[in-house]
Amino acid sequence: MADFEPLAPHLEKRRIDLGTGLPSLPVACEDIGKLSQQLDAAHCLGVIALAVLSDPVLLRLAPEVSRDLRVAIKRRIESALRPQDRLYALDHWEWLIVLADLPSSAPLMLALIRLDALFAEPVPALDERLLLRVACGGALCPDDGTEARHLVQSARIACLHADRSGSRYATYAPTMEESDKVQQLLHAELPRALGGAPGLSLQLQPQIELADGSCRACEGLLRWQLPTGAWISPPHTLAVVERLGLRGKFTRWLLQQAMQVQARLRAEGIHLVLSINLSANDLLDAELPELIEQTLATWELAPDCLLLELTETLMIEDTEEVIGILDRLRQQGFQLSVDDFGTGYASMSYLQRLPVQEVKIDQSFVLHAASSERDREIIASMVQLAHRLDMAVVAEGVETAAAAEIVGRLGCDRGQGYFYARAMPLEEFIAWWRDHQSGRRQDGTQTSAGQ
Repeated sequence: MADFEPLAPHLEKRRIDLGTGLPSLPVACEDIGKLSQQLDAAHCLGVIALAVLSDPVLLRLAPEVSRDLRVAIKRRIESALRPQDRLYALDHWEWLIVLADLPSSAPLMLALIRLDALFAEPVPALDERLLLRVACGGALCPDDGTEARHLVQSARIACLHADRSGSRYATYAPTMEESDKVQQLLHAELPRALGGAPGLSLQLQPQIELADGSCRACEGLLRWQLPTGAWISPPHTLAVVERLGLRGKFTRWLLQQAMQVQARLRAEGIHLVLSINLSANDLLDAELPELIEQTLATWELAPDCLLLELTETLMIEDTEEVIGILDRLRQQGFQLSVDDFGTGYASMSYLQRLPVQEVKIDQSFVLHAASSERDREIIASMVQLAHRLDMAVVAEGVETAAAAEIVGRLGCDRGQGYFYARAMPLEEFIAWWRDHQSGRRQDGTQTSAGQ
């Protein structure tokens, strides 16, 4: 689908898509109308727009390959649907799915996630295997409307938003229809923020040693507040960074901010390890080790004050170049960590090759650890694996006392999450840290090493 154009007039009339044999938009609207009238107060209806995003490979396909690819896409989508769900062809590279009899809005999001995951593997078409980029958007009846064409348009708007924001899938929100003005504002403000204007900052979230309650590490989390007062989420911020081609400038800004934070902490007599995130694109930059080393030298700081978290591990290619950069970082004295551990094959298969000293168990396992025996078993197995490889384990997403007790009992070394503290601006963090240390002294427990 090119640029999410309005559906062509002839598609408004054609009832069957000739290439796939699927019903088309008019049939979809009729079905949505009938299904919506049958809804009771306990059920809702989901509408999903799925678009295969145009790229040069797709545009250069021979007609016979294109036809076979559309049939293969149809079959792949159908494999993920329930018997009562319905699939339609909206345009050459755009599809519509109607999810009937949903008990709540939650299955709509789960369906978006599952459809996105379907295309993680190449799709075979004749003698080719094509890795496709897709975007998915969902709308809910009656929450987002009851009129069929309005619901289809809402799902397509959510699909457009997912593509432009880099999130791949999204559910409809009325604010998405103001996205053009928002995007213009973001594109204007981000270069200013990276140039030193107020708004972009690192906030610090403590990591607590589960053995003694001390705080000897923290993570620098990205925060961006626009002049209007609106906060932009970190994934959205990074999507704008990539879209504007500012990754290199952003990485330099991030390193400078991290070193400025560490210099301020040192001046206050607070000696902590600070974690910051690196992307897969950062690891493809052969000059990254020298850049980090030079930044540290400017601030007269040692490499062991910094821990580099490897994000987007599923996108890191297992190449000698990437491994070489990581080895150079380790040789220079930097500590390395794998973020979101357990969410993909990379977390497991790369551990023996990546020269890392720490893994962070993804919060999706920790959040439900108190109620899910399966999640507890998964956490325990990941802790055992990491410890056998002589790696420390951090549990992310610790939001309750029960979760803190569980991850400690299962062998995690540190905990991070709202139960301990939210991310804070630097000055607030310094005050929090002093209060935390003072409280531990009054309890008679030993303060953290070096304090």
